[in-house]
Amino acid sequence: MRMRLACLSLAIAAAACGPTPRGDDVDAPTIRVEPEDLTLEVVNRAVVSQPYTAKLLLPDADPEDITASVTFEVVESAFGTFSGSTLTLGGGASGRARVVARHDGLSGDTGLTVLVKDRRFDGNVPPNAPDLFGSAVETAGLAPQIAYPAHDITVPPNLGEFDVHWRSSPADLYEIALQNQFVDVRIYKAATGNAFVTYTPDEWYTLGSSSEPLTLTVAGMRTTQPDQKGTAQPQNVNVTNETVVGGMYYWTTAPSQGVYRYDMGLPNVPPSSYFPMNAEPTPCLGCHGLSKDGTKMALTLDSGDGRGTIFEVADRSVLVPYTTNAQNWNFASFTPDATKLVTVFQGNMVFRATAGGGVLANIPSNPGLRATHPELSPDGTRLANVETSQLSWDFQVFNGSIVVRTVDASTNTFGPIQTLVPNQSGASNYYPSWSPDGQWIAFTRTTGNSYADTSAQAWIVKADGSLPPIQLNIANLGPNLTNSWPRWTPFAQSTGPNREPLFFLTFSTMRAFGVRPTGGTQIWMTPFFPDRAIAGQDPSGPAFRMPFQLTSSANHIAQWTQAIVIGRKADGSILTASEAGTYDLAP
Repeated sequence: MRMRLACLSLAIAAAACGPTPRGDDVDAPTIRVEPEDLTLEVVNRAVVSQPYTAKLLLPDADPEDITASVTFEVVESAFGTFSGSTLTLGGGASGRARVVARHDGLSGDTGLTVLVKDRRFDGNVPPNAPDLFGSAVETAGLAPQIAYPAHDITVPPNLGEFDVHWRSSPADLYEIALQNQFVDVRIYKAATGNAFVTYTPDEWYTLGSSSEPLTLTVAGMRTTQPDQKGTAQPQNVNVTNETVVGGMYYWTTAPSQGVYRYDMGLPNVPPSSYFPMNAEPTPCLGCHGLSKDGTKMALTLDSGDGRGTIFEVADRSVLVPYTTNAQNWNFASFTPDATKLVTVFQGNMVFRATAGGGVLANIPSNPGLRATHPELSPDGTRLANVETSQLSWDFQVFNGSIVVRTVDASTNTFGPIQTLVPNQSGASNYYPSWSPDGQWIAFTRTTGNSYADTSAQAWIVKADGSLPPIQLNIANLGPNLTNSWPRWTPFAQSTGPNREPLFFLTFSTMRAFGVRPTGGTQIWMTPFFPDRAIAGQDPSGPAFRMPFQLTSSANHIAQWTQAIVIGRKADGSILTASEAGTYDLAP
């Protein structure tokens, strides 16, 4: 073997320095991985093992087995793991992958297609239920009506749980199926009346891992007539090519009132309160704002117009004192480096230092108008906010217009004010939010005030004013649902083989969640397709509920960060919840 590797080194040198030796199959040294382009099927998470071999191919030489000397890996590691030359699959991911063998600067690879088939029983289900549905004849009047999700939704592969709801039919046994060419996961449920099932985060990951569209069907039958079934109209479920990276801080009423956080990288871990139970600075925390990198959090204590403070997220240390010489504000927005922030109090905006909270500059409004809802752009060069002639509180205003201006954080100066979305009769505008690329601003429009107004709808406008405001009709669904406070996830996604670009938005809404009751306002997500907006189409898609929420809670004010920070490493870099697998702050 050592002599063969020496010959390999000489062959590589010869290939680099002179003509390639003539060979029967190859012109230069390479590795062939076998078996080639294999398809493996995983059924009900049963472990599947597959041995591989690697052969060294040299010009004018017979292939030589070098399996024991190479390192094997699956490029997409979620599909399985290698122990030596044996690949082990467990149904974690479905779709296409590559198996690679590497040795001494050479590599070879081959294709791998993983098919996953799962069957799960929920309740008192006959053990032969799959066979019953497979042979039953379609019969009118038995089909249920899918109540959730909406048809043609677009969701990320790391969504977590995935609910399917349906309204009652004469059936008492149901088959719920999500499938595409790579995966087929079916749940069988015994139920009467309105009902639902929940795909677990692991099941959903398997379903979404191929990023291929899924077909959703729900079929029902009477167990007394198992030769007949009725199937609801199939629905399409699109899956983005990328996961959503980052996390959300939001205000909730349950399990206890306060600011909670959820990391998209931990779909199996429930959200957690940022402050330990009974250790909040005050009983009422509100109007929280996070730096983009997730390292700083601004809070308003004591409800509206209360004391403002800033926490170092990694250890909960206080950067702006609030027990002595307190400063008051209601909303805050950080610069990209989190060293400065804009705050507002009783209609007056100021620029502050994050450390200590000292005022660096007053930020003027147009004559006779007050300011609120400040939001700095992702690059920190522009400021959007609301101007109003009628302000009760910073969080409850009327007649709002969206205005923008430039920012020079190095000199603490601000450019002239440009009115981007003017107030109109019956159309007031609030809560601006910049898209991650700085090209779009999402905002809330109501016929009345800014705070919990049932008429609230989500809108979009081009940040440079080159396109008029666009109502997100598909996402809004209908009137009087309190579709408020749209906020962007931190990074762009794409969908489909042509990789159509999109951003995700979350917003608070009072809409119904299929057949499951909720405790009030909850946070939903919708895709925004910028190319469709430019083409004059509705750029939104059907919205879906963020599944980590308790149905008993009311949730508001979703703020996204690029990471959920729980501490710092020895080198000073941030430690994230995704890396640690927990929300507990590092010691």
